[in-house]
Amino acid sequence: MAENGKTMRGNSREGLHKVSISRIKKEMSDVFYLSDDLVITTLTADKNTTSEYPTTIDGFTAIIMMAGEATVSIDMQNYHVRPNMIVFFSPDSIIRTVKCSSNAAAYLLAFSKSFVNEIQIDLSTSLPVYMRFGKAPLLEVQQQDVDEIRQLFQLIKTMLRSDKERYRHEIIRTLFTTAFYLITEINLREQPEEQRQGRCEVLFNEFMSLLQQHNKRERNVSFYAKQMNITPKYLSSVVKEVSGKTAARWIDESVILEAKALLKYSGMSIQEISYHLNFSTQSFFGKYFKQHTGTSPSRYKRRR
Repeated sequence: MAENGKTMRGNSREGLHKVSISRIKKEMSDVFYLSDDLVITTLTADKNTTSEYPTTIDGFTAIIMMAGEATVSIDMQNYHVRPNMIVFFSPDSIIRTVKCSSNAAAYLLAFSKSFVNEIQIDLSTSLPVYMRFGKAPLLEVQQQDVDEIRQLFQLIKTMLRSDKERYRHEIIRTLFTTAFYLITEINLREQPEEQRQGRCEVLFNEFMSLLQQHNKRERNVSFYAKQMNITPKYLSSVVKEVSGKTAARWIDESVILEAKALLKYSGMSIQEISYHLNFSTQSFFGKYFKQHTGTSPSRYKRRR
């Protein structure tokens, strides 16, 4: 990190801020939006609320770093971000800017799940980018890629302010789809041929989607396998092949991440969190948490 960078620290009111797309469009100055489904804006070092509080955004988010550099915490893991990098955030990812240079600037694109459903991108095509949202949030691109994405963003921004009402939504969806496929192409370029999309990746995507929906209540591989109409053994082998981790480990990591967020930011008691995550007793939750983190829930809750 450059010496002239400034460290971003939260104030004493530690708490998790949940930010909707609607809130972004109301609070940012240089903002372009489509209803509550799509927002494009510019982030700078002095206009970045994630430097004050850990934040979740209710939608998918992509940030393209244009200048400066930053250290960003995503789900409690730090990443160093430089120009010509794209950063992906899943819905409900916990985001915080740990440090950034005074000249840091980036484009932010946030879009709702319903907007993604409307544009009807094929699942098998969207999987590589969707997987990156959860597994590898940083994508380094070339200057030409950034220039092309910026041009598409500019076209989307132009249409967001256009008076062509009749087909404006359709035009914006088409431009967004173009940007999505462009990023998908860049993402595929960075992968070896043998890692590209196939049936196993489609199944893995379905598993991850189900995990996001049910991780607060279900921790058994057999539950997810039943939802997918495959055997637990086959699900485990597919997940291991695609991600390098077992289905059980993905489930545990998802539950632990949820537990950490609740312990840090929710204000709920440990007993309430135990109930919220469907543990039979607080004691069982404590043993589970310590087994996977090496510390007790109470000690983790007190940690700053």
